[in-house]
Amino acid sequence: MTYCSGFFTCPWDCAKRNVFLIASIFFAAVYLGFYFFNSNHHAVLTESEVQNNDNIEEKDMLFTKGYDNLQMKENGSLPVENEKNGNKTRSISTQSFQFIINEKDKCKDKTPFLILLIATTAAEINHRNSIRNSWGNESVVQGVEVVRLFMLGVESKGPNDVVLRESEQYRDIIQQDFLDTYHNLTLKTLMGMKWVASYCSGASFVMKTDSDVFVNTIYLIEKLLRPLSPPPQNYFTGCLMKGHKPIRNQNNKWYISEEEYPGANYPPFCSGTGYVFSGDLASKIISASVTINCIHLEDVYVGLCLNAKGIEIVPPPRQSLFNIYKVPFSPCLYNNIITSHHIGTNEHILYWDTLRKKNYKCHTKQKST
Repeated sequence: MTYCSGFFTCPWDCAKRNVFLIASIFFAAVYLGFYFFNSNHHAVLTESEVQNNDNIEEKDMLFTKGYDNLQMKENGSLPVENEKNGNKTRSISTQSFQFIINEKDKCKDKTPFLILLIATTAAEINHRNSIRNSWGNESVVQGVEVVRLFMLGVESKGPNDVVLRESEQYRDIIQQDFLDTYHNLTLKTLMGMKWVASYCSGASFVMKTDSDVFVNTIYLIEKLLRPLSPPPQNYFTGCLMKGHKPIRNQNNKWYISEEEYPGANYPPFCSGTGYVFSGDLASKIISASVTINCIHLEDVYVGLCLNAKGIEIVPPPRQSLFNIYKVPFSPCLYNNIITSHHIGTNEHILYWDTLRKKNYKCHTKQKST
C-alpha cells in the first residue's frame, strides 16, 4: 500500500482530482448556459401554465406580456416602449391579434343605423340568449337597421367548439386571440372599434356596452339618436365622468400604477357600462390608439384617444339616462332611461317584456296653473 502525502504527491490521485475538477467546470458551464438561454423565454407561458394558475389577474398579466410579445414578433411588429419619467410603458398594436371568429359580411347589403357592441365571455351563453330575445333583438324598431355583435377573447389557445357552434347559429360573435380577462377589456373594445372601421364604417351610430347591462334600445333610437338628423360627426356620449384621478390603492378594483399611467388626472371619459358614438369615430379611435400607450381601464383609454383627437364628449340630455348602477325596476323608470347596470340573466327578458306590454300607467306631475 502506497502512502502519498500532500495534494499532488501521488500521480494517480492527482489525475483523478484533475478529471473531477474538469468535469465539474464543464457541467457548471452547461448549467449556466442553459439557465441564461432559457431566461429569455420566461415571459411566454405555455397553455398548461396559464390554465393551472389560480390567480386570474396574475394569469392575465403574465399571459398578455408573453403572448402579446410572441404575436408581435410573428407579425413583424415589436411592442413600442415609451420612456417617460423613468417609466417604461407598452403601446399594444391592435394588429397584434387575429380574428378567430369574424362576421365580415354582416353589413354587406345594409348600412346600419346602430351597431351594438356587447362585451361578453364564452361562459355567458344564457346572457347572450337573453339579450338576443330582448333589447338586443336586431328588429327592435321597425324600419331601423340594427346590428348586434358579442365581443369575446379566448380562455385558452385551443378552439371552443361551443362558441363556434353558437356563432354558426346566430352569426353575431366576433372573437380575437387575446386572453379574455378583466385586464384585457381594452383589447376587446379596440377589437370592436376595429371591426366597425373595417367592415361597417358607414354605420350612423355605435353603442358599446356589457352583457350585464340593460339597454332600452327603443328609447335610445327613438328619443336620443333619431332626432340627431343628419347623423353628426365626432359625436360621443354616455355617463360622463369628469375630474377623476387615478386610483393608487392596490386593493381597489380600478387601481392603476404610476408606471402604467403617470398622469395626475384623467381626461373626461364615459363609463364603459354604456356609451354611444357616431360611426366615424371608430376609425379615429383606432388611429389614436396606435400612438397612445395601452392601459387596462378601457373606458379611460377611450377617453384618452378622444382627447388626443381633440374630440369633446357631449353630455347626455339628462344625467339619469346612463346609469352605472342598478336602477330598481319600475316600467315607468325604465321607459325613460337608456342603461341600468348589474342585470341578471333572466331580468333582461323580464324587464323587456314588461316594457313591451305597456299595460301599466305612469303618474305624471300636474303642471301648476
